[in-house]
Amino acid sequence: MAAHLQQKIDALVKASPESAKKLEETIAALEKTYLGQGDSKGPEDAIGRLGRGFETFKANHYNKDTALFDKLKTGQWPKYMIIACSDSRVDPATILGLNPGEAFMVRNVANMVPAWEPTGGYPSVSSALEYAVKHLKVEHIVVIGHRLCGGIKALVTTDPGTVNHDFIESWLSIGGPARAVTKAVVGNDDVDEQCKFCEKESVNVSLTNLLSYPWVKEKVIGKKVSLHGGFYDFVEGSFQVWDFEVNVGHSKKF
Repeated sequence: MAAHLQQKIDALVKASPESAKKLEETIAALEKTYLGQGDSKGPEDAIGRLGRGFETFKANHYNKDTALFDKLKTGQWPKYMIIACSDSRVDPATILGLNPGEAFMVRNVANMVPAWEPTGGYPSVSSALEYAVKHLKVEHIVVIGHRLCGGIKALVTTDPGTVNHDFIESWLSIGGPARAVTKAVVGNDDVDEQCKFCEKESVNVSLTNLLSYPWVKEKVIGKKVSLHGGFYDFVEGSFQVWDFEVNVGHSKKF
């Protein structure tokens, strides 16, 4: 129930308890019908959850931080581009406490960055990267992997050339070099240990692929853009970040 409506009900309770009770019963009936509350478990309940979530956001953020949202009406100037996994447990804005306008984001299966191709083999990621670097002029590009990534597990456990889906295997082939290193270094360990290794190694492969884009490499060499790897372990509750350069990596754990 919206906060302003609850305030009106509270005021009505003081003035006329009987009228307030009838109003609350009417509202409860409407919510059950249109928002799927009560015993309903259908699609209306799921959509109603989104609507109520927006009302909370609007009351707690949009209406309170008017200076920020007035500024965002005129454009965006994010310092970060974040490339992360689509996994529902690893939303970067939530885990890193980012505000609207702070980060330009791309999320996909296993946080992959394809290598540059003149024909634009994977234009969704490449076009977002181009817009972020050339037009938004982001200062930091961060590729974030995470623990228990289903895409990485599929990469580690599925034999190359195997096709079980329309798109997934083709997409995960971007991480082929990470799989190869994983098998060479920890290939005799159990699957979970291989996944732990590959979850971070695939981030480094994506960072390396970023340097295959001429306009990214130019910005990195010119010290206008820096590349970073990140790793979110929600099992132990930690976040690790490292700077990525051609030959040097510095790690820092929070």
